[in-house]
Amino acid sequence: MQESKPIHEVPPIKKGEIFEPEKEIQEILKAPKEERKEKLSIFKEKLAFQKVGLARVQDIMIDEIMRKPEENKEELYDMAVDLGSEFGMNERQKREEEVAIEKYVNLHKGIENILHKFPNTNDLFKELFFETPKGKVELVTGPVSLYFKCYDFQDYLSIFYSNQRRHFGKKRDFTAEERAEAMECKAINIFSISHPGIGRGVMAENDSGIGRNPNEGEGAVIFTHEEQHAIHSLFDNEIILDPSDPIQVRSVRQDFLDAETKEEKEKILTNFFRQFRKNAEIFAKDEMLAHYKDGHDDMAFEEITLPKEEGGGYDYLEEPRKFQYLWMKTDDETRAMTEKVVQKTLIEEYRETIAKGVEAVRKLEKAGFERGEIIALLTYEPLSKWDKVVERIIK
Repeated sequence: MQESKPIHEVPPIKKGEIFEPEKEIQEILKAPKEERKEKLSIFKEKLAFQKVGLARVQDIMIDEIMRKPEENKEELYDMAVDLGSEFGMNERQKREEEVAIEKYVNLHKGIENILHKFPNTNDLFKELFFETPKGKVELVTGPVSLYFKCYDFQDYLSIFYSNQRRHFGKKRDFTAEERAEAMECKAINIFSISHPGIGRGVMAENDSGIGRNPNEGEGAVIFTHEEQHAIHSLFDNEIILDPSDPIQVRSVRQDFLDAETKEEKEKILTNFFRQFRKNAEIFAKDEMLAHYKDGHDDMAFEEITLPKEEGGGYDYLEEPRKFQYLWMKTDDETRAMTEKVVQKTLIEEYRETIAKGVEAVRKLEKAGFERGEIIALLTYEPLSKWDKVVERIIK
């Protein structure tokens, strides 16, 4: 087990002391005005100390899970609480650790159960992706992951489009466009699978010789990258909403039609498309951390921010951009307003948020934080808040 390194000669929080930021803020507000500045300064130091410390705890816990995947949840929880006592871990934070550990134990158990039920790789492939593989498939397993190395491109296609096939027909041919899209990806992480007990632990790598294939020795790096997605899901509490839901769209459209002024209409549109951007930021954050984990210091900035038609490999806003006119086919003025709002919310603001996120990582590096600590520190934080969080920690 890694050791937690000291980050202050005299820690602002004593071992065993409980630090609850929300309560501390209330106490500061109740204090005489002349005392607030000093109390706020102490509060900021404690908050930064706790954030950095608990981020290191998370990093240590991930390392422990990877080394001892069979460790039970009580032992893992006791370890997390003991480490967290150095940094004022409070009851809410203990519950968050407990939830993350519970997720891990359930996911690990789900992986074990399905491997026990389908010990043959071809049978497991058929169970998850609806048909027997046509070529050679190798299975690499981790504590929370099933990683399929496909040596036949048709098998890689079956995994690549397994989500769509489950919803829109398990037996269908792949279009030329779908084949071209899959050829551009060396590997993929499946966001949902027919077995909910294994969560986001299913991944695949294209080793068919068709399209973009890993170079020699690159497979291990790709596995680390994709496994980071599964690990990240243990600590991710962000909720993805669906602005394309018909009920929500009808509601927004009616509000838009009822609005009396151009300014009101534009505000409704802006809020609607910003939700698309927030959803994209959740996926972008996950991809950025996975790239950073496996040594790509640019954090896939260009691939994430470029539209797919311009070579972007992770265009999470492709569908929203197509969607912009589908529910609002009215007059020229409305279309022009929609185009303006989409440019602002889905392109300019999105790119700015990601750029600030990359810069926040650079600042932490310059301040002396290690890669694992940076990942742990930012995993809990929404991408849009990275710059503010880092600014507070460095100050």
